[in-house]
Amino acid sequence: MNRETARECLTNGGRKTSEEEIDEFLKRFLEGTPVMPVSFVCDALKTWNRLYSLPSPQADLGGGDEETKRRRALGEQVSHVFIQIMKSNLLHRMIYMGEKPREKWCPVHKGRWSGCKLEEDTECKGACMSGSNVTGWIK
Repeated sequence: MNRETARECLTNGGRKTSEEEIDEFLKRFLEGTPVMPVSFVCDALKTWNRLYSLPSPQADLGGGDEETKRRRALGEQVSHVFIQIMKSNLLHRMIYMGEKPREKWCPVHKGRWSGCKLEEDTECKGACMSGSNVTGWIK
């Protein structure tokens, strides 16, 4: 893998990255740690989920109903996780932006997501924002 490919992997979704991050990414790759863009992993999980949620091959032979129910139930759980990722500003920041969880409450918003606003329209002057999201947690 070259630096440009590493940069492309790390900047998936427009995230800014430093040369140090690229160096660390390449080092992990060369050490054998599998590194892939989040979108590749998500696409693979969604494909697996779609295929795994199909009726069990034994269903046609009779007696596969329980297996089919189990597979569908797992598929629903996986789908629920993807919905939570899409809904959660914290999960989005951690997965797609590589951000660590914030540890200090905003004194104004007290750790609660408070909608989307312009920075100048927040009482905390944007101290707890991520993009237009008022996260409730200091950067």
